[in-house]
Amino acid sequence: MKARISPQAQMVLGILSQRCCHLTAEEILDSLDGIGAATVYRALERLTELGLVRKLSIGRKSAVYELARGNHLHFVCRQCGEVYDIPADFCGMVCEAAKCCGHQTQWVEVTAHGLCKGCRQSSLQAESATASNS
Repeated sequence: MKARISPQAQMVLGILSQRCCHLTAEEILDSLDGIGAATVYRALERLTELGLVRKLSIGRKSAVYELARGNHLHFVCRQCGEVYDIPADFCGMVCEAAKCCGHQTQWVEVTAHGLCKGCRQSSLQAESATASNS
């Protein structure tokens, strides 16, 4: 039996598909007209249950949502809080390691933390300006 997805959930899925980034529920809500916050939260919960969307609690104060797609890792900038996708597949290694313990892996989530390219460049420029003023 095919799972039923409400028109509102389809709209939420459409926003995540169009934007191809990590969005908070509030950012999704801002992109939709005529849909209330409770409806967006219910839609996100249902889409997460169905495995179409992943909820991530990394980088920001609010959870972010993304389309469930191929394996990748997340890079979180410790300065600006942005979350970036980096194509990588750790699934095979983790699945094999888990299998040794009798576990069955459904997906793998890896998160790296550091400075994004933009924040790193800004930091280096600030250090350079400080050094030249000394």
